[in-house]
Amino acid sequence: MQVELTSTTTSDGIKLHGIVLEPENPRTDLSIDCMVMIHGSGANFYASPSNPRAEKFRDMGIPVALFNMRGHDVIAGHSGGHKVGNAWEYLSETHLDQLAILDYLEGRGYTRIGLMGSSLGAVRVVVGQAKTQDPRVAAVISLAPLRFSHEYYSQCEMKDMYLGYREEALRLVAEGNGETIMACDFPNPGAHFSADVYLDRHCSEHYNMCAGITNTLNVPLFIGTGSTETHPRMLNAGRDMYELAKNNPAGVKWLHLEGGDHGLQNKDDEFMAALLEFLGAKQPAAV
Repeated sequence: MQVELTSTTTSDGIKLHGIVLEPENPRTDLSIDCMVMIHGSGANFYASPSNPRAEKFRDMGIPVALFNMRGHDVIAGHSGGHKVGNAWEYLSETHLDQLAILDYLEGRGYTRIGLMGSSLGAVRVVVGQAKTQDPRVAAVISLAPLRFSHEYYSQCEMKDMYLGYREEALRLVAEGNGETIMACDFPNPGAHFSADVYLDRHCSEHYNMCAGITNTLNVPLFIGTGSTETHPRMLNAGRDMYELAKNNPAGVKWLHLEGGDHGLQNKDDEFMAALLEFLGAKQPAAV
């Protein structure tokens, strides 16, 4: 079994490092021929909570790729003339990262690719594929999705905290300091964002998959959530996405597990079994 360190470069010049894990005997009974795993907030390809699943995919006979997004880590320096890191990331650009990864994998012979993202990655894969409708994508897996919505946050139980950070961000932008890094505890506890990015991501409806975007996907969609995800950024997000997408002619499945944590890390067996069924497995998981 091969693990290869590699990289690809986006059309706007950002270098994305990653790894590819290829099984000795890749299976051929699934709707995908490769899985891309996309990390969440402040993570990277080598230190994501979901990474142990990459080895499971490989052991099941599924080639898997893990790449950094331009929002990897919190503040990650510069690449291609751009500031890199979650604090600087505009999700309107996430499709550029995904296109670079898809181009790279197509060059390796993969043409039916699954995009699987967890937490912020769950937003990236939906927003990115909805924007490009890339024909090389055969499935989107949105695991532990987040709700980004000014309207929702303004009415939630943590609204006072949220509105305080919003006011701070608006003040910084008005003073011409939109790139100033803010420390904040909503919606990400212990997070850091530039004022510009905080307003773009959290104080708008640009990336609200619970009210739009999800219903424009042209590929099968798998949504995974757990009952312990009760923070306003997660609460009922999967349910609302499913309601939007339930008439998707390509198909949609929502897996909601009682007692499941963020990312269903504590329900891995149930999650993997449901995912393989969704992908059309016709042989045992281990090959």
